[in-house]
Amino acid sequence: MALKFLWVIQLAPLAAFLGIQLLPAKLKKIAPGVAVPAALMAATAASWLFWSQIQTGGRDLPGEFSTPWLVWPGRALEVGFLMDRLNLLMIWLVTVISFFVQLFSVYYMDEDPSRARYFGFLSFFAFSMTGLVLSNNLLQTFIFWELVGLTSYLLIGFWIEKPSAATAARKAFVINRLGDLGFYLGVILLFLLFGTLNFRHLTTESLAQALPPRTLTMLGLLVFTGVMGKSAQFPFHNWLPDAMEGPTPVSALIHSATMVAAGVFLLARAFGLFGASAFTLSVILTVGFLTAFVGAALATIQFDIKKILAYSTISQLGLMVMAIGAGSSLAGMFHLSTHAFFKSLLFLTAGVFIHRTHTNDIDAIAEKGGRRDVLAVAMLVTGLASLCGLPPFAGFFSKDMVLETLKERSFLFYSGALFVSFLTVYYSCRLLFVVLFSEAGHPRPTTHDSRLLNFSRAVPLVSLGAISVVMGLLGSPLNAGLLEWLGGPAEVHFNASLFLVTLGLLAGGGGLAYFRFRNPAGALQAEKEGQGLLLTALRRKFFVDEAYDFLVKKVALAAGALFDAFDRKVINGWMVNGTSYNILKFGRLASKLQSGLLQDYLSLAFLAGIVIVFFVVL
Repeated sequence: MALKFLWVIQLAPLAAFLGIQLLPAKLKKIAPGVAVPAALMAATAASWLFWSQIQTGGRDLPGEFSTPWLVWPGRALEVGFLMDRLNLLMIWLVTVISFFVQLFSVYYMDEDPSRARYFGFLSFFAFSMTGLVLSNNLLQTFIFWELVGLTSYLLIGFWIEKPSAATAARKAFVINRLGDLGFYLGVILLFLLFGTLNFRHLTTESLAQALPPRTLTMLGLLVFTGVMGKSAQFPFHNWLPDAMEGPTPVSALIHSATMVAAGVFLLARAFGLFGASAFTLSVILTVGFLTAFVGAALATIQFDIKKILAYSTISQLGLMVMAIGAGSSLAGMFHLSTHAFFKSLLFLTAGVFIHRTHTNDIDAIAEKGGRRDVLAVAMLVTGLASLCGLPPFAGFFSKDMVLETLKERSFLFYSGALFVSFLTVYYSCRLLFVVLFSEAGHPRPTTHDSRLLNFSRAVPLVSLGAISVVMGLLGSPLNAGLLEWLGGPAEVHFNASLFLVTLGLLAGGGGLAYFRFRNPAGALQAEKEGQGLLLTALRRKFFVDEAYDFLVKKVALAAGALFDAFDRKVINGWMVNGTSYNILKFGRLASKLQSGLLQDYLSLAFLAGIVIVFFVVL
């Protein structure tokens, strides 16, 4: 029975996408009326399935539907669905947040002439992500993984008339292809060496018995490169801030429950592969820390509200990856779950500010009366409180679980995560204080939206704000039901020392931000004009873009010129053209022997006879 709901969850957004494409031009304006109900249908089915399984203790789990696709002796490729506790949680996140984003898009994209194309792409995005989550094997996951990448390219570059949007879309596509190459090689080699790609067979024990440690390390690192690209891990992180060129609701979906969440989900889904090698887990932990630090540090110097949130996403993804690298996929997925809701809330709130003031600059948002929108300010405070880890908001419980996991694994990485948390509080309060304390200039005239637009704006914000509080309580010491349901019996207890550390981080980061941004104009001006080494490094994004430019212009283009010369001189010059030239030359030489004179033929025969006798005698 439960598996039947998966067809609704999977096919509803696909039907919406196809329906929008088939609409005649005169009816394209009703595209939201096709996409939003389909998203609601999928979210309702996923919610019923998720909560019913929680109430029954997962009685129908795990469930699998599969059919053979390609079969060889001792090997088989399948297509099918897998439903267990992990992907049931993930499918609920994807469908619910997708619905709220699509509903909010009715308000945000109301006046956009291309909104039919937008809602079609958004529906296909949801279909691709649900297909990825429900896949029962790595190859099928990779196929939907690529569809997610393709759709994100189309949505990031949605405003095709903007050169910056087209550039950002290409950048995201190319960098993700670099990571996906390693992922693809890892999938192929794993199938050839292990014989199956089914997730239920990819356990640490079975892999350790079948393959040597070095092979497992190689396979784990190859697949992890795909995760690095999709989840914007250092040094593949720099595409994500540029992806803000797309519509803001797209950013909300990419940064919460789809694109970047796919990599973290894959780490948890295929943890048997990664956990089979201690070295692989150490690499994952290290990359996660570098990502968390770089993202948090760069967020402290941004002036674009969407880029602050983008670098924040990079940092939080790094913390999730650190948790899984430390051996706790439960902590990583719990933080992913809470982050999905409060980060989508923050992006949609940013969308309200941008829609109202027509600017992304945090100082200009305040100057143009952004803080006059009481609902948006309230939701900004809610989202940032959860991001900072302020109790009792969701981020407090999930981030503390990550920190506790790291404390047990390595004090060094635990200390690094604490510093990242301090920076998180600082840049969150910086954003809030600039919006609240900047001097208001001449605000834009208030527009009076219709009831439908007000509804499509308010419902997603209030709903996500409420979930951003309640979601954390499901994993609190008072109620560990969600964690127990996800990972079996879970010992969740109140850690007084960690609680005090968290309060210290909140006080320190918030106090520093308040001290610096009591007068936002002066502080922002100092950040823009400062010449210190640290400020320069932050403005230049730690020179990662320059490193890519060097690799492309100096290395890749030089290698391309070398290959071009080899192709022209060797392939074309010696092999293709040279072969034809030599054959032609030999033909001309041979034609001279056809003189028509008998004495020439006798002389040739005599010479041939001498050569034959010479070789016979020797």
